Amino acid sequence: MPFDGIVLSALKKELISELVDGKVERIYQPNQFEVNLYVYKFGSTKKLIISANPSLPRIYITERQKKNPEVAPNFCMILRKNLLGARLVGIYQQGLERILKIEFETKSELGDIETKYIIFEMMGRHSNIFLVDSNYKIIDAIKRLSFEDSPRPILPGVKYTLPPVLTKKNPIEVSFDEFILFFKFSNKSPENILIDNLSGISKQFANEVILRAQVFEKSLENEDIIKRIFDSLKELLYCIVEKGEILPTLYTEKGNVVDFYAIDLKCYTSCSKKYFPNLNSCIDEYYFKKEQYTVFIEKGQHLQKVIEQNIKKLSQKYEQNIQKIQEAKSAEVYKKYGDLILANLYQLRETNEDFVEVIDYYSEDLSAIKIPLDKDKDLKQNAERYYKLYNKLKKAEEYAKNEIAEIEKELEFLQSLEALLDKSQEIEDLLSIEEELEKEGYLKTHAENAGQQKKKENQKSKPHHFISSDGFDIYVGRNNLQNDFLTLRFASSHDIWLHTQKIPGSHVIIRTNNKEVPQTTLIEAALLASYFSKAKHSTKVPVDYTFVKYVKKPPKTKPGFVIYDNFKTIIVNSPENIDNFNKVE
Repeated sequence: MPFDGIVLSALKKELISELVDGKVERIYQPNQFEVNLYVYKFGSTKKLIISANPSLPRIYITERQKKNPEVAPNFCMILRKNLLGARLVGIYQQGLERILKIEFETKSELGDIETKYIIFEMMGRHSNIFLVDSNYKIIDAIKRLSFEDSPRPILPGVKYTLPPVLTKKNPIEVSFDEFILFFKFSNKSPENILIDNLSGISKQFANEVILRAQVFEKSLENEDIIKRIFDSLKELLYCIVEKGEILPTLYTEKGNVVDFYAIDLKCYTSCSKKYFPNLNSCIDEYYFKKEQYTVFIEKGQHLQKVIEQNIKKLSQKYEQNIQKIQEAKSAEVYKKYGDLILANLYQLRETNEDFVEVIDYYSEDLSAIKIPLDKDKDLKQNAERYYKLYNKLKKAEEYAKNEIAEIEKELEFLQSLEALLDKSQEIEDLLSIEEELEKEGYLKTHAENAGQQKKKENQKSKPHHFISSDGFDIYVGRNNLQNDFLTLRFASSHDIWLHTQKIPGSHVIIRTNNKEVPQTTLIEAALLASYFSKAKHSTKVPVDYTFVKYVKKPPKTKPGFVIYDNFKTIIVNSPENIDNFNKVE
């Protein structure tokens, strides 16, 4: 992510225009690393995000809102004490380093004007936000470091000093004589030479310099080649930093954000590009999408883990019940023992042996059989013991069979969610799956209003909608609630319903409008049914189809579960992707 010194320089100009001479009216700290300053200027309030997140340090203005904690963290309280009501009077950058200083004028308790600064260091995992006074003494920082933890302690009362790693040359100020020395005795790539020796240079910007210099040679001993690189660097810096000629660009691939930059970079040849009127709006959308994607991935992984754990638990329970049914096969033997003891009781005498030999009336030749005995019990009590064992095993078998039927339903439900999870594309898809898991007791609802919030979110989520090559509407459920809605409420009785045979997946509906559906549309719908199922990317996937009027939902069954008859089956190879299908946005 090239939020480098060059981007920061371009962004600084926009921040100055939007914020300088504004008044700080609110301050929040929504999480461990981030502070939000609400700055009022000329009738409107701007929300400035400053985040020292180790993986995504950033600063920009946004209109998007986050939920703030009910109890403000200590650093937030100190910022409020020192900066609420203050006037933002300047924003400065340390050369082209990723260090930004925001100057505030505030009044002391005696009414004197005081100067204070927020210093933001964008240094990867060492990123930090400082509040310092006019003498650059640290009032506090969002991340503190003691004398034992660092040679550069970050504690209240300690003098603020610049990070000790700032030894690179400012690319704006570097001369060609200095520049050419970077390449002497170095066997690194030209991109890495620029990154290692110049401040504010990201890998993406360095690549752009080399591309525009049209340098393809491996050897960099030729001074003319180095001069081309130098000229390319200076020209880009002059256009971006000095003249402010930028074209903020967001790069996406398969719908996911990849990067952004202040200009259109030539290195992103395979990405889709979106241009913005200013850098701040580009950065805002990048981080919003990035955060959405991160939340999407994390929530998806969490739900996948919950589903897998419950499938594993149910599978173990299933095997245990199968074992009970296997054990119950001996029940008939125990009943036989009891019957034979009672049938032979009139001619048997009590014995101290641990077995008794009787005539087996169940055998064709009436042969003798030895029956084990409990010596502490008489013959009649032993017969009763065998009947009790028989009844116990038969009850266990009946219970196990009922358990297995319920377990199979549970497994089918969870496997259907797993298939839907695999095809989820938006956070709303995951929220609906989460809601189903909560309703069925697989997840706890942590907030009282969580269900209501999710319902609101789910209302935004609509089934996938495709147009077949013959012009027929095809709808695919994103979750089990939508599956029920599509099949039981949305579709008419003469629409066609499709589903993978005995494989968890989405319900698919072809809107017939009482017309005959061509084979091409039927195949396309079957391909979609196979793609949105557990049979993803498989060959010879059976897909059942029938009219909706033949599809029924048994009472008290889980979402998405239906039974059907009068169906036919079509065999398809599940597609790798559905890029060629005509999807309605």
